[in-house]
Amino acid sequence: MNQPKTGAGGPAPAAHTRVLSTLASRGDLPPRVRQLLEGVLAICSSTVEKVLVATLDDVEAQLFRLAQQSRNNDQQYRHFETLREIKRGRSDVAPRYMMAVEDCLARFDETRSKDAQQEKPKPGAVKQELSLVDSSDLEESLALQEFAAKNDIRQAQTLYALGHRFAVLAGAPVFDAEALPIGPTRLGEALRFACSNLDIPVEERVLLYRVFDRLGQAGITALFEEVNGYLIEQRVLRHLKLQAPRSKSAAQSTNEKEQAAPETKPQQEDQQAPAYGSFAQPPPGPSFGGNAARQSGANPFMTPATPAPGGLGDPRGRAPVSSGTRNLQVPQWASGEQPQQTAPPDERDSELFTTLRELLSGRRHAMGMSNTPVPGAYHPTGEDMQSVLGALQSKPISPMMVNGKVTQRSVAQLKQDLVSQLRQISPEGRPPQLAAEDSDTIDLVGMLFDYIAKNTRPEGSTQSLLTKLQVPLLRVALRDKSFFTRRQHPARQLLNAIAETGAHWVDDSEGPADRQLVDKMQLVVDKVTQEFDGNLNVMENMLGDLSSHMHTLARKAEAAERRHVDAARGREKLEVAREQARSAIADRLAAAKPGKLVRTLLEQAWTDVLALTLLRQGETSEVYQKRLSVAEQLLAADKSGRAGEIKPELPAALRSEIETGLDQVGYHKEDIQAVVKRLFLPEEAANEPNPSTNTEIAIKLKSKQRLGDDTTVPDGAKTDKRRALPPDSAEAKMIERLKTLPFGSWFEFKTNQQGDTVRRKLAWFSTVTGRCLFVNQRGVRTDEKSLEQLARDVIMGQASIVEEEKETLVDRAWKAIVSSLKNTFGGGEALPAPV
Repeated sequence: MNQPKTGAGGPAPAAHTRVLSTLASRGDLPPRVRQLLEGVLAICSSTVEKVLVATLDDVEAQLFRLAQQSRNNDQQYRHFETLREIKRGRSDVAPRYMMAVEDCLARFDETRSKDAQQEKPKPGAVKQELSLVDSSDLEESLALQEFAAKNDIRQAQTLYALGHRFAVLAGAPVFDAEALPIGPTRLGEALRFACSNLDIPVEERVLLYRVFDRLGQAGITALFEEVNGYLIEQRVLRHLKLQAPRSKSAAQSTNEKEQAAPETKPQQEDQQAPAYGSFAQPPPGPSFGGNAARQSGANPFMTPATPAPGGLGDPRGRAPVSSGTRNLQVPQWASGEQPQQTAPPDERDSELFTTLRELLSGRRHAMGMSNTPVPGAYHPTGEDMQSVLGALQSKPISPMMVNGKVTQRSVAQLKQDLVSQLRQISPEGRPPQLAAEDSDTIDLVGMLFDYIAKNTRPEGSTQSLLTKLQVPLLRVALRDKSFFTRRQHPARQLLNAIAETGAHWVDDSEGPADRQLVDKMQLVVDKVTQEFDGNLNVMENMLGDLSSHMHTLARKAEAAERRHVDAARGREKLEVAREQARSAIADRLAAAKPGKLVRTLLEQAWTDVLALTLLRQGETSEVYQKRLSVAEQLLAADKSGRAGEIKPELPAALRSEIETGLDQVGYHKEDIQAVVKRLFLPEEAANEPNPSTNTEIAIKLKSKQRLGDDTTVPDGAKTDKRRALPPDSAEAKMIERLKTLPFGSWFEFKTNQQGDTVRRKLAWFSTVTGRCLFVNQRGVRTDEKSLEQLARDVIMGQASIVEEEKETLVDRAWKAIVSSLKNTFGGGEALPAPV
């Protein structure tokens, strides 16, 4: 059975390093605050224990069924062992869970300050510890992060209210969802601690977490609502009015609750309200707007008041990644704000659309395209257009052949299909003629799709998804002209979501595409094409669904990226330590001329031993000094032995120290014994059946993989020897510019002679070793380069820094269309920008 990693998680490590706190132990808490926290703990106890019992029952049933369906005895034995272990320890799960919850409540006013200190290291500070992340720890962490992300989205409004009320109890700024002592993040950590006494494999542990998520949805919702109600009864911000803007559909669905709930009535807050002003910061949730999100520097997937956990800011004080570079990884439409309510029509919308029609008329005149009325033509009404487009929307899209190549259908071809269908329903065979306004609308939609298509890969899956959206969006544009001018329009936001997500998360990825994301985008588009009948709520709901999925992906990408950054920092520490150890050994070798075996041992294996000791104990430690003394004793003994003198008998402690050191850096016992015998028992080693010479052992030591060596690191990223550059050279100037870039900046690299590019994120780089770490949108390491190599690539045009984009893809497309129409056919003053 796999041993559980009880030290991972939130309260779990605390339990191993100190005694879990209780409310009774917090003598510094005011009596009223202690009373309120005890009431919250009682509510948690009555609600969560039922969920835990149901979860363990369900897991036991699933394990029994899996054991019966096992294909071999080993699998069946493992399932039964896990089932037996859960039955043995299930009585301790609920008490341990409540212990962890009480610990969070007892320390609710300490967590925020400690987290802030951990996330903001002092400039120049370097962590001394070096740790590796077990794959099982990562799987558990991702499962709990997914649990927290889902509930952050589901309970956004309730958690937002709880954040204000707990802030009153702590006398601190508003708590975000992750800092709440009973928020989804802390509940997940408590679950991890509660299950840490179960000696079960990581697969079954993750299964338990997911069952808890599935069965606990209703219970967790009831818990948060009950705690909110309890605090309202206790006059903690009883008249709090939430200012979080919501979509029109959400506002309608909660209208009755707002009238009934006393906490949302527009009354004056009671005297317990904090004195730091009104709470205007919205909670996290899917966004269809994005203006405020783009202007703020907030992480689009975290609560606005909280920096991203484990942020990749430079410990030397480098600024965090800018919003523009971050938008290249995460679509702006998935920002952490709620959508604004539908704004009333703006007169400038109709004025701008009229101006666009005039520009289109000038374009047709310049191209010699007449738009004269056809005598006796049939002019379809708006309902006729919607009816025909509805029929086209339900039909599958046939592939188009252009110049012998299969291409996606364009809006211009869709317009021909529309006219053809109208011809079939026109009375008495009269030729149909679209109204001038409708024809201009279709042309503008076509130009919009054409621009977006040019900015997506033609062979990618995004093109087909955009093609499916042509008819629904055309129906919206024909009915609502604010589609062209209002950035917060749901249909426009949905188009932008599919285009940006496909461009930066699917088609721009190296390796196989994320099938779950592709399937989710396909599901969203199919739902819109199947269910859209003019009601924009369908698009809003699908956009929210895709946004929730992107929240989960962003958390996974952040966790994966953090792992790679931590590993890169660990390699850098090891490199610095090895260089220091190498220098210490070189100083001692310079004063002696040892034999080949001793020299190789000291330059290879013992240098790694010293480097590992520096990382763990430090330069001033007794262990490090003792191991330096080992090198000196070996050199002295080897010198006296080769000088013909009687070789002094080496102490047993020296032999033990060498065996311990070589074992710590990964040498096999057989290799260790071979080295030790040659050093301490040369006669016995020579009398073995197939004795190895000193030269053979030295060659074997050299062929051994060094501690921390990563064969996947490209040669361009290995920075053992960094050449000095003239300060006025282009390469040196580019290196200085690269050093000023924040972590999270994006680069485009050319992948072939045809000019195809791939986008990668500069997750981290070191000014000490000059190593740069690049990841893709999913947080997976794609490449490592040295600063010198990256500078040369930028100078030679093989790489380029992606400039900050402050607008969405659809916004840029619309501005390009307006500029093109004006500059080519319009003349006169510039058009007003879309509002």
